[in-house]
Amino acid sequence: MSLPSSSGSDIPKEHLNRPINEFLRPGPPPLQLDQTVGLALEAIRATGLEERIFYFYVVDGEGRLSGVVPARKLLTEPLESLISEVMMKRVLSLPESATLMEACECFILHKFLAIPVVDSGKRLRGIIDVGLFTDEVMELGEGNSTDQLFQSIGIHVQEVLHASPWKAFGIRFPWLAATVSGGVLCAMMAGAFAATLQQRVVLAVFMALVLGLGEAVAAQSLALTVQSLPQSRIRWKWLRVKLRREGVTTVLLGLLSGFAVALMVGLFWRDLLSAIVIGGSVLISVCMAGLIGVLVPTLLRLVHWDPKIAAGPITLAAADLFTVSCYLITARLVLG
Repeated sequence: MSLPSSSGSDIPKEHLNRPINEFLRPGPPPLQLDQTVGLALEAIRATGLEERIFYFYVVDGEGRLSGVVPARKLLTEPLESLISEVMMKRVLSLPESATLMEACECFILHKFLAIPVVDSGKRLRGIIDVGLFTDEVMELGEGNSTDQLFQSIGIHVQEVLHASPWKAFGIRFPWLAATVSGGVLCAMMAGAFAATLQQRVVLAVFMALVLGLGEAVAAQSLALTVQSLPQSRIRWKWLRVKLRREGVTTVLLGLLSGFAVALMVGLFWRDLLSAIVIGGSVLISVCMAGLIGVLVPTLLRLVHWDPKIAAGPITLAAADLFTVSCYLITARLVLG
């Protein structure tokens, strides 16, 4: 993604791509899992603290990040409590290979005041705090530098909050065009298979239901994926695990939904072939819709487009096209 330019000074892209290793601070002394709150406070007093302390991070015996204790919580817990009991186990961290831009994304999206940095073995390497955002980035330029930074990381506040109706139209319509295009292509495909639909009226009756199931699963998968996208670079291990989990879930959803719909067609329309076509199409389309819901926001993130804005229309359009294609082609193959 190219950075915006203006008449004022610009934020150099090279600076935003610098590794965060250059900006690390040691942070407060890490706490140990088996320490009590009292012993931890004594160790902190003996070591001394930096000027800005927001969180205390907890490590195991090998120095691996295990949790976090906010400073206020550490001061208010009973002295005899174990750190492992009062810490928060879910802690956001950045790999030491992350860039300054990725760190700024984390500060803006998660509103944390500090973020720990770990190596490939999850060992704590140091921290970066919100001063990185204000001290290092905001001083890069004058005038429109703040706005340029937000554009650089995919968030343009002025466009979202203060856009005129015509400006908002220009921002949002290109993504809605994907939905319009998908709908037109689906209609053209239905017209090409008109003879098959006329042969079995029940196929036309249930097409809307099959489309609705595919869109619902795609939307669910999309929402879960956008929420779980890693803030640092996307790695194949994360994508593989995500696809496997979503695949198992959608297979179960597709089997149950497909069986229920096929049973309904068989009981009320007494048409075994149509029941097979509709039930099988539901199974296949639900499974693929789930995978599309994972892949589309992931690919958009890789090309530095905002998944929250662009992924919805693209995902639903892709799911509709695949569902209609699967439905009509299966009907043609089974019914002749």
